[in-house]
Amino acid sequence: MRKITIISFLIIFFGCTSSPVPKEILRPEKMQKIVYDLIRIDEFVNSFVVKDSTVDVKKKRSTLYEQVFKVNKTSRKEFYSSYKYYQQHPDLQKGLFDSLYAEVDRKKIEERVKPEKAIK
Repeated sequence: MRKITIISFLIIFFGCTSSPVPKEILRPEKMQKIVYDLIRIDEFVNSFVVKDSTVDVKKKRSTLYEQVFKVNKTSRKEFYSSYKYYQQHPDLQKGLFDSLYAEVDRKKIEERVKPEKAIK
């Protein structure tokens, strides 16, 4: 009987907790993935594309951004309205970027470890 009470309480508790962001705003996990991809695009454009004088840098960046939005099944408008929401809620934005930085650090560590595994 006690187990049923505890399980019922947990179901009610987790079922009633509301999401930290409104329904029309992208979830933090999805925002994190999109922001990460956009940062990588900016790094690519700033490192390689700007060196090619035949390429319109703004147009190339915009095209690559649109690809990220398409892959993540969102729109530029939805992303930027969500981004604005996170800017207006610093506590949520901090959590978003803290998670992003932790993910980047984890990937850097994985990349450093991979060559060592290949040698062995």
